Amino acid sequence: MTAIVAPTPTPTRAPARKRSRLPWLTLPATVWVLVVFAIPTTVLLASSVLTYDGAKVTGPLTTANYDNLFGDSYFRSVLWDTISISVMVGAICTAAGLLVAHFIVRSGSRLRTLVLLVVLAPLVSSVVVRTYGWLVLLEDDGLVNQILLWTGLSSSPVAFIGTKSAVIAGLVHVLLPFAVFTAMSSVQSVDPVLERASRDLGAGPVTTFFRITLPLIRPGLIAGFMLTFAISLGAYATAAILGGGRVQTLATLIRERMVISLEWGQAAAIAVVLFAVGVTTVSALLLTGRRSRKGM
Repeated sequence: MTAIVAPTPTPTRAPARKRSRLPWLTLPATVWVLVVFAIPTTVLLASSVLTYDGAKVTGPLTTANYDNLFGDSYFRSVLWDTISISVMVGAICTAAGLLVAHFIVRSGSRLRTLVLLVVLAPLVSSVVVRTYGWLVLLEDDGLVNQILLWTGLSSSPVAFIGTKSAVIAGLVHVLLPFAVFTAMSSVQSVDPVLERASRDLGAGPVTTFFRITLPLIRPGLIAGFMLTFAISLGAYATAAILGGGRVQTLATLIRERMVISLEWGQAAAIAVVLFAVGVTTVSALLLTGRRSRKGM
C-alpha cells in the first residue's frame, strides 16, 4: 500500500495592498529620529558656521569659528586630553568588565550574586552623587589621603582633585556597569563545551581563554569599548567636578564658551568637533566588529 504524500504548498506573496502599507509602519520611527536627532544636528551644524555677537547672530555664514579653533593650541590640547581620557576609560572599563563578567558567568562561587549587586549598586544613584562621592574620597583630607598618611606611603596629602587620574577614576566607576553587562552577554553566548574541549586536549586555562574564548567574544568587547568611549567623550559632570577647573575636556570647554565668554559660534563648532570625533570612532569600531564577526 503506497502512502499518499500531500503536495507542499507553495509560498504566496503578500498582497500588494499589504505591502503598500509597510512604509507607513516605519513612519513613526522615522519622524522620531528626525525630531530627536536629525533636526538638532542640522541646527548645530548651521550654528557653527554663523557669526555671533554673544548669543545673537550678527553676520553671514563663515568658517572663522573653525579657523580660530584649530589655530588655537589650547583647543588642540583639550581635544587631545578628551580623546586620551576617553580611550583610557574605555580600555579600563573593557578589561575590568571582561574579568568581572567572566567571573559572574563562569564561576560557580556563591560570591557571584554579591559581585553582581556591587556592579548594579552604582546605577541606583545619579552620576553627580557618585562623582561627589569620589570628591569626598580624593580631597586633601579625604579617606584616600588619610590612608596614605597613616601607612607612611606619603608624607603630605596628595592633590588628586584636578588631575586626569581623578577624572578617569570617576568615569570608570560611572561606566563600568555598562561594560560588565555588555561583556556578560558575550561570555554567555560562548558554549562552555568549547572551553572544556580545549582543556581536554591539553590547553591550560590561560591558553583556552586567549585561543578560544577571547576571539569569540571580541565583537562584544568592541561594543563595550565603543559604548564607554562614546559616553565618556561627552561626559560633563564628572570632568567638571573631579577636574577641579584644571582638567578641561570638550564638554567643559563648550560650557565655558557658552556661559562665561558667550562665544556661541565657537561653542557650536566645538560641539561639532566632538560629534565628529564620536561618529568617526564609533564607525571605525563598528567596521572592526563587523570584520571580526566575518572572520569567525
